[in-house]
Amino acid sequence: MNLTMYIREAAPEDNYELQQLQAECPQGRSLIVSTVNTPDFFARVKAYESYKVYVACEENKIIGSSGCAIRNAVVNGETRRVGYEFQYFTSPDHRRRGIAKRLRRQVEEHLTQRGAQLSYALIMEGNLPSMRLFEGEGFTLHRTLLMPALAVRKEMDVPSEGTVRPVQSQDLPKVAELLNTTWKGRELYEPSSAETLTQFIHRTPAFSQDDLLILEDKSEILACLGGWDWGQVMRVTVKALSRKLQMIGWLLTTTHILPQFPKPGDTMKQMMLTLIGFKKPTHLAVLIRYLNNQALRNGVQQVFCICEQGDALLKSMKGFIRVDTAVHLYTKPLARTVSMTNGPVFVNGIDL
Repeated sequence: MNLTMYIREAAPEDNYELQQLQAECPQGRSLIVSTVNTPDFFARVKAYESYKVYVACEENKIIGSSGCAIRNAVVNGETRRVGYEFQYFTSPDHRRRGIAKRLRRQVEEHLTQRGAQLSYALIMEGNLPSMRLFEGEGFTLHRTLLMPALAVRKEMDVPSEGTVRPVQSQDLPKVAELLNTTWKGRELYEPSSAETLTQFIHRTPAFSQDDLLILEDKSEILACLGGWDWGQVMRVTVKALSRKLQMIGWLLTTTHILPQFPKPGDTMKQMMLTLIGFKKPTHLAVLIRYLNNQALRNGVQQVFCICEQGDALLKSMKGFIRVDTAVHLYTKPLARTVSMTNGPVFVNGIDL
């Protein structure tokens, strides 16, 4: 019997079923992990001002899902509405039936109706099914970015330059100015203001002013850095490791470079960097080391961000064990007159 598949907007009462389905859809190749949005499936999307989650259903059973967000961003020198597409997954028992394609087209319909002129997606290296899906839907590979992962393994010396403290409301205009100066001219950057920063801090789950650090010297803000505790919005459980990764883990632990290495069944505690601004990489290095020490005390194992290959912010990571992963940026114009330049891009850590 052929069952009718349909797509609808996800509702709060879908929470448990979506989490269960998400757990059945592990990700990765060398490191295979299960990722489940927690404690609320919708916590992941609440970091965005405008978002939508869709589900594919068959006989009232959820068999797939997708998410998207809309925001303002600079594209080819002008601030435009852009869409970001993420967290597509389909039940293992219902793959190769065009479900992800149907979800993708529903997302695009929503984006175009809401005035988005361009859409983008981030796809990890080696994820061939996702690459084929988006390429088949008219996306092109715009750029391959870098996702550096810093191992949180020991207390780091923090240079004594300036004073490190959590941001206060009266600092936000200066923080916005620093962010805008740091990323000026970058494709996909959304210009900041004290108001937009306040809104971001208030709406993002597991994030507050205490999580946004600044480096100040003589009333001048030299750098800012936010650490989003990913473990409070997503549970990442290791399912399996490749033989090569097992050998690397054995080497790193037996030589005491790392105190431990992930193994099947472990829940990984991770942190994403966001709201990154700096006058010099040495200024940002102070905050990254300070944040490392906070993360160590809280049991966080890795700190991530996303950037251009060869980006200046990478200079602030000296002294860390760093593992880089390639992330492909795919884009699709949704309006005829819109196209991105070949200049450097900016991607916020919340998109990871």
